[in-house]
Formats: sequence, structure tokens, C-alpha cells
Amino acid sequence: MDRPTRTVKVAVAAGLAASLCALAGCSSSSSTTASSGGALTGNVRMLANITPVLTKAYYQGLVAPFVKSHPGVTVTIESPSGTDVQSTLQQELVSGSAPDIVASALDQVVAPQMTDFPDASWVTSTPLSDANKVDGKIWQVSTGLQTKSLVYYNETAFQKAGITTVPKSLADFTTDLGKLQAAGYVGLQTAGEWVTGAQFGMMADPAMQGPDPTWGAERNAKKVTFAQSAYATYLKAYAGWIASGAVPKNSVGEKYQDSIDNFLAGKSGMYVMASWLTASVDSAKNLPFKVGVFPTPTVDGSAPKQVSGTAQPYSILKSSKHQALDLALVQYLVSDKAAVTTSLESEGNSRPGYSYPGTALDAAVGNIVNAAPGAVTGISGSPGVNAGFGNELNTVVQSLYTGQSADQAAAKLDAWWDANAGQ
Repeated sequence: MDRPTRTVKVAVAAGLAASLCALAGCSSSSSTTASSGGALTGNVRMLANITPVLTKAYYQGLVAPFVKSHPGVTVTIESPSGTDVQSTLQQELVSGSAPDIVASALDQVVAPQMTDFPDASWVTSTPLSDANKVDGKIWQVSTGLQTKSLVYYNETAFQKAGITTVPKSLADFTTDLGKLQAAGYVGLQTAGEWVTGAQFGMMADPAMQGPDPTWGAERNAKKVTFAQSAYATYLKAYAGWIASGAVPKNSVGEKYQDSIDNFLAGKSGMYVMASWLTASVDSAKNLPFKVGVFPTPTVDGSAPKQVSGTAQPYSILKSSKHQALDLALVQYLVSDKAAVTTSLESEGNSRPGYSYPGTALDAAVGNIVNAAPGAVTGISGSPGVNAGFGNELNTVVQSLYTGQSADQAAAKLDAWWDANAGQ
């Protein structure tokens, strides 16, 4: 039997892109033109987002055809020296040792340090190019789209726990966590680092932005608060999961890779993560169970909109001495068919006009995208939201593990937002 493909999935991605563009108030105007001076020779330093899937070897293989076809060109892939790409870039900007290209999603605060991309079809045709403009300029181009509001689950664990249908509502999700715990599993797999807050946003953002896409702008205008929002509901549920032991209190001491390893070892029942986890599942050998996937639960059990964002984006530093070479390399990475297909397949991402062979799990993710009633950007990715919100959310959610109440956590989010709005 032929393996299922993602052809349907990527066709739907066009609709997701349009939906997100509408949410962000996209303009049809194009940005200013990038500098194209300099010869197409030299060494390009690329600071990259290194993950269990996006390894240095992955990036080296991705740029290899470009290097081969451009004598005199080399590309050096650099890992973050700080906690992440964003902090590393900030340090390198201050020290005067910034890279030429950054291969990672960046906060808009660094947009003024980046070269504007030209008004060219290969730029404007990249996913969500308009949605990511700053002051009408495209400063970051992406390879594909990612689906983020997903729950991967251990089908064997569900069977042993007596769970016959996947949970749709927050109440059913909580009940099933208890059943998994009683059956000897960690109910919900999580970790420290950035994972805690990211998972929370993947669950709660559809409830916030689904009915109100402009929630962030309304919070800036002080028309709404976290204390009286869906975030408060999810914070209370999360605090309950910790109190019951369905989420172990020592989870924040684990690293991201630990959380993947624990889930794939069959130790946990459910794992909230974006579609990039599919690649780790597909590449795992001799899994002791079958992995399924379903949308993150909503309060009332209705189908959630999917948090969706750009995948494998690239930006060029203004300080780079060979802008033409940088631009040519980025153009290759986001428009060459083979390079784009490799990028999409590496994390199970999608893009209109592209398809590639996939597994049954890939097809299941595609079906979730098909059934979703739309898409949202996520609070931290919304226009006008302070770039530090994601880090603050992570800190606040982790405070639940050390005894902070859900009400206190929501109050801290409101206090932080009031202190940082418009900055």
C-alpha cells in the first residue's frame, strides 16, 4: 500500500495562511528592496535554531547543493552560545560579532537590525510574509507553516487506562489524565526550559483568540484581562493537574529532549506539542506503542482553531558584508523546490503547492488541519504584543509548580502586561 501523502494537508495550508493574514490585518503592499551589493563568494555565518530534528548536520545538508553550485562559497552553521538563538543574537549584536544570517523565528524587536527583503515574487510568496511585516517591511521569510495545537498520545496507555475516545473538552482531558495516572503513566508529559509555557499557549491560545482574534490589542486597550479570560480557566486546570500528580512536580527540571525521550519510551500518556514532533515519532525505531494525535481540548469540547505559525524562517543582518550572497542563499532555501521539500518534510510542515510522502501520523495531523474551523497566531505572536510575553508566560506557568495559585498567576500576567504594553 502506498504511504499517505500530505497533498491535502498543504492545500489547506493556503487557507490557513489567508486566515492568519486576515487576523493580522495584512497589507498587499510590498517592502523596500534589500541591498544586493557584493560578490557571490565568501563564508556565510548562519546562526541556526538547533533542535533534535534541526541539527547542524541537517542545515549543512540543506545548504550543500547551493555551496556546490557556487565555487568560492562556504557556509558555517553556528549553534546558539546562549540559552537560545534570540539571546545569542542579542549578545553578538552588542559584541559586534553578529552572524550574516539567522535561521530561526525572531522577536520583532530585532527587526531594525535586519535587511529588508526585496519586492520580489519569491519573497512575497513565502508563508505569512505579509503577516510578519514590521513597519510595512518584510524582514523575515519562511519555508513553511507549522500546526501547533496538537496532543500526541500513547494508544497503548489509553487502552490500559480504559480510555475509549480521545478527550475533546478540558473536563474530559482532566479526567483522562487521572485515568492514565492510575494506570501507572505520567498523565501529561512536559518539561522545563521553554516547553512549559509553549505547551500552555498551544492549549489556551485557541480559546482566547478563536472567538476574539484581536484579544492582544484589546488587552493593550485595557478592555480585557487575563484574570477574566480563558487563560484563567486553563491555569486553574493546570494547577489541578500538578496538585493531583498527573503532571509531576519535578517536570520543570527536565529538558526538552528528556520530554521527547520519555514520551517515546512509553512512560507518559499525552504530550502537547507542535507538528514538528511527528518527525521524531516517525524516525524512532521499535516504538513499544502506537502514537495517535488529536486537537488540544477546548473548554466546551468544540473543535479548536489551530495555532499556526511560520516554519524555518530566515533573516539577514544589516551588518553582513556580503548582502548579495546572503540574499542568494536565502532565496535558494525558501524557493528551490528540493530545498523547500526537504525543509517541509523534516518537521512535518506544510506549504501551498508542495507535497511529499508521509506516514499515517502525518495524515492524521493533516486531517486535524482540514477539520479546524480556522487558525490563530497565538497571543505571543500577535501584532502589537510585547516580544517578552512568551518568556513571561513560561515563567508564570512554571510558578504553578512552586505553589503559586492560578489566580496569582493570572494576576502576574496582567501586571506584567500593564507594565510592558506598547514597549
